[in-house]
Amino acid sequence: MVAEFTSLGVEGQEGRRHVEAALEGWERLGLIRPVLRRAATLNESQLRQRIAVFGHTFEIIYPAAVTHAADVFRHLEAETEASGQVTYEMLEHRGRVHLYRDREFLSSCCHEEVPTVLKGEILTEIMEHADYELALHGASLLRGDRILLLCGAPGAGKTTLSLALLGAGFGFAGDDVMLLDAGGRGTGLPFAPAVKAGAWPLLSEVVPGLASAPIYRRPDRRRVRYPLPRAVVAQDPRSVGWLVLLSRGDGPAALEPIDPASAIQGVLDGAFALDGELTPVGFDALAHAIREAEIYRLTYSRLDEAVALLDEACR
Repeated sequence: MVAEFTSLGVEGQEGRRHVEAALEGWERLGLIRPVLRRAATLNESQLRQRIAVFGHTFEIIYPAAVTHAADVFRHLEAETEASGQVTYEMLEHRGRVHLYRDREFLSSCCHEEVPTVLKGEILTEIMEHADYELALHGASLLRGDRILLLCGAPGAGKTTLSLALLGAGFGFAGDDVMLLDAGGRGTGLPFAPAVKAGAWPLLSEVVPGLASAPIYRRPDRRRVRYPLPRAVVAQDPRSVGWLVLLSRGDGPAALEPIDPASAIQGVLDGAFALDGELTPVGFDALAHAIREAEIYRLTYSRLDEAVALLDEACR
């Protein structure tokens, strides 16, 4: 291409700059991508990490430029390989990071987006291949041997409130998704919580190390930090003891019981079922979970008031 420019009278260096700019743009758009060639052994600048989530194991190979991203998944590390293990490998090229699943290209992103993109791919893998009836969008915490499930629309404060509750003595089960089995028991997926920039000042006193945690970026360009849970609970099914629908509002915090029909409607707004269809078994699992739980709507503006109400209710 450079030679063709030269034949048309364009100076060599200028022609090369045009070609490089075009290649970089095409690569950013996903129109072209580098070929992944794996050597027999990793070179000393690469990092291999093996994690386990919900009975699935994943091997992740990081290039030197983004090995720091492995810290976001450090609490999920596993010792041994399992059957059906999926391998994610990354290749850094022209300032972009290209992600491959079992050597098949998935996507590309900038360096700061690696943890978020990788977490999304692993979550998709689990939700498409795991054994469960219904996936509920919410933060799951532990009090005793039962789960407190916090559900709400984006911006309701699920992550911020769940991290504040960890400071009040609750255990951690999952930040984003809880999977229900046929018996209505839940298992959280314990990925590190993604804390958006607006919540950093609120949580600086209750989440040790948050202020010094690396800053990453989501594909929507919002800045996030990933504080690791201080204690990760066993990834096994537990009964749902409390289900709370969150709502932001003015005035003092209020925790009010709600009827099961309202709870089902609120939970299903963010639910996911395999094949996109809520089966009778899936609905029965949700109904059973709600029937066994204490269900509330929490309206709040002050984080400390919300924590105090839930700490008292979940006894």
